[in-house]
Amino acid sequence: MTFAAPLFLLAALAAAIPIVLHLINRQRATELPFPTLRFLKVSAQKTRRRKRVEDLLLMLLRAAVLLLVALGLARPAVTRLNALWGGAQTAAVIVLDNSMSMGAIDANRMRLETARAAALQILDQLDDGDQAALLPTCGPQAAEDAKLDRTQDAVRQSLGQCRVEYQRADLEQSLQKARELLEKSDAPNRQIYLLTDMQRVSWGEGDKSPSSASLPTSAFPVILVDCSRAPKPNAAVQSLDIDAALPVTGLPMRATVTLLNTSAAAQNRVVELWIDGAKYASSPELNVPPMGRVKHGFTFSFDRGGLHRGEARLAGDDGSKFDDRRFFAIEIDRGVPVAVVKQQRHEIAYLDDAYYLEKALAAGRGGGGAVAVTSLLADDLPSESLEKYKVVYCVNLPALNAAAADRLAAYVTGGGRVVWLCGDNVVPDAYNRMNEQSGGRLLPAALVDVGVPNAKDSRDSWHIGFLDKKNPVLARLVEPPSLYESVLVFKRVRMATADGPTSVLARLDDGEPLLVERRVDKGRVLMFGTAAQTQWSNLPLRPIFLPLIAQLTFELAEVEQARADVIAGRSLVLDPSLSSTSGSSEIEVASPGGERLRLKCDGATPFRYAGTFDIGVYVLRRLDAPSSQPTAYSVNFDPEEAEPAAIDRKELEERFGDAPVIFAENADDLSSTFALLREGKSLWTAFLSAVLIALVFETFLSNRFGGKKKE
Repeated sequence: MTFAAPLFLLAALAAAIPIVLHLINRQRATELPFPTLRFLKVSAQKTRRRKRVEDLLLMLLRAAVLLLVALGLARPAVTRLNALWGGAQTAAVIVLDNSMSMGAIDANRMRLETARAAALQILDQLDDGDQAALLPTCGPQAAEDAKLDRTQDAVRQSLGQCRVEYQRADLEQSLQKARELLEKSDAPNRQIYLLTDMQRVSWGEGDKSPSSASLPTSAFPVILVDCSRAPKPNAAVQSLDIDAALPVTGLPMRATVTLLNTSAAAQNRVVELWIDGAKYASSPELNVPPMGRVKHGFTFSFDRGGLHRGEARLAGDDGSKFDDRRFFAIEIDRGVPVAVVKQQRHEIAYLDDAYYLEKALAAGRGGGGAVAVTSLLADDLPSESLEKYKVVYCVNLPALNAAAADRLAAYVTGGGRVVWLCGDNVVPDAYNRMNEQSGGRLLPAALVDVGVPNAKDSRDSWHIGFLDKKNPVLARLVEPPSLYESVLVFKRVRMATADGPTSVLARLDDGEPLLVERRVDKGRVLMFGTAAQTQWSNLPLRPIFLPLIAQLTFELAEVEQARADVIAGRSLVLDPSLSSTSGSSEIEVASPGGERLRLKCDGATPFRYAGTFDIGVYVLRRLDAPSSQPTAYSVNFDPEEAEPAAIDRKELEERFGDAPVIFAENADDLSSTFALLREGKSLWTAFLSAVLIALVFETFLSNRFGGKKKE
């Protein structure tokens, strides 16, 4: 405890006045013998003892009143949180929340500017020789941010350069860094200032409840400065989903935009679709309910191949410009290498076993270029370099010889994808022997027999009755059901799916599997129980065939049509097949602003780039392989950063536990907070209340004990 006016403590000597008066009034009465009153002696002694107790109690109460008055005039304060600031050196770490939510406009002022002004107040309070450090929560970390500076010049310079970032803040981690920094200081007074808008998502990852765990405890006081006020109405582009049945020129695609209204009043907003730097379309005026969401879809197509950049953009100004854009990147006619293996080439094209399959793979304007198809014969397998193909389709092949089977099995084990299509050349027993000789690496399940509809059941075909909705390819084809229910199968190969770790992706209406998948080491093998020929099924003639084959190929090749899920601040990982090499190589990184960096890549590990602090489209390309295709990534802000929910003080106090924490009352004027740190918490109100209570109690006791003297 400290006293702002310690001279008033001398007034505490006045507490001796009631004691002196009490001693003066204790005069002993003269004893005179009066025999007739001897029977009252016992009663008089009892009255005298009670009177002494009453007088002593009143004396102590009056002395306490004078003592409390003196202590109150001395302005006592509790200094448990800090010693006298002016009497010792101070080390202060300023944790500045510069996440995307700090770009919101409150009372015509950006929250980050409010935090910057508060940080300048803190620095102005420091004396020469005091230490200070600035720790931004987001963005690239400068070397000077990780140390305490005695002149504060570097801190002021870093503060002026600090900007709003598109990342989500992790305040727990930032507080821990601040504590570790203060532990290295020998200053008697060490404090942490946290300048934030108290956004809830900044206090925990994902769906973690902020009250589910306590913050790390520390002896250093944490001063929380809330930089938020009444926000300006704001809407955000929270998500952008691209749905492309086949990424080729001329075919329609759909972009679905989700708008979030973060204010308590409904808003009418317009969203625009921009492609390759030009506005493609605008939505009608969309009514977004209070704290609600609304979706709008755009349909578009491309007339040329290559890499395309797009974005959904909110028209007009609102409470934050940082959440008004969301980007996507898509590669059209990429040319995924695929091999189609067949028994022989037919002189009449439409009679070829792989005719419909090759047409589906080559779909697009002018033959397209999304898939680069290479036609092989079964005899080519032993000598062909299969590793250059993403997917290998085996169409109506007889059981392979040992050399071809071993070559194909090695391809699967190394990470290849093989899809079998049945036909008249598929003999179940021969296929099962081939699979056994290859160690079970070629088929997803054992084959049972070849079946045709039974006339006794009054049917001449089966139809598809089930598609696995969990499969990313088939999930797009389940609606409407007539899309797959119209597929008729006249002949099929039955598979024993009960044996082994297989996944049934499609079934016929009698429950028998039609499309089965199995993972083998790093690779995958699939089998269609029917053929890509009209003699076995009408599947090649149905509308579902083209998107089924195209999307299945891209999914197996692990080609992302649109990369829109990379969050700002997280690393971009280049496709291992593009970055792996026998030695080191150079990777060119093109950022959304047009800057180009050349970075070294170790061929032993995938290439990672962590400088994704700006949103937009990043393009990575290997420089030592001219034929290698660039890989595009769209980087966007964390959608949870658009959520306005804030954490309250009570919840934070529970998290901090016994750790000292102070909540600043006004971010624009921290003088009262600085006074609290210097002088502690004033006890004047408590002492004044105690004086009033004591006076009331003394008056009551005086009347109670004194009363009116009787004649």
